Amino acid sequence: MRRLVIGLSLLAFLSPGMSLAQQPEPSMGGELAKGVASPVLSLVYFPVKLAVGITGGILGGISGWGTGGNERAAEGIWRPTVGGSYFITPEVLDGKKPFLPFDGGPTAQPAPGPAPSGPMSYQP
Repeated sequence: MRRLVIGLSLLAFLSPGMSLAQQPEPSMGGELAKGVASPVLSLVYFPVKLAVGITGGILGGISGWGTGGNERAAEGIWRPTVGGSYFITPEVLDGKKPFLPFDGGPTAQPAPGPAPSGPMSYQP
C-alpha cells in the first residue's frame, strides 16, 4: 500500500499536465491597481533617479577630465547612473519587463583600428 501511494504521488508530480501552469486571467481590479500604482510610484522614484542621473553625469565628466580625457573612466560612472529605468510602468509591476534602475545596457567595444607595423608591434 505504501509503494502504491508513493508511486501515485510521483506520477502526479511528474506528469506533464501537472507541470503546465496556466497564467491567471488579469482581473479588472488588478489592472486598475497597477495603472494607479505605477504613476504614483514613478512620482516618488523619478525625482530620485533624475538626481542620481544628473549627479552621475557631472561626476563622470569630472572623472573623464581628471584622468586626462579617459572616456572609459567617464563611462564607468555614466553607464550605471545615467542609464536604466526612469519610470515604473504597469509592465514592470507585472514582471513582464525588468526594472533596471542602474543599468546602462551592454558596453560597446572600441572598434579595432589599424594594426601598428614594425618590429615592436604587440597584438594581444
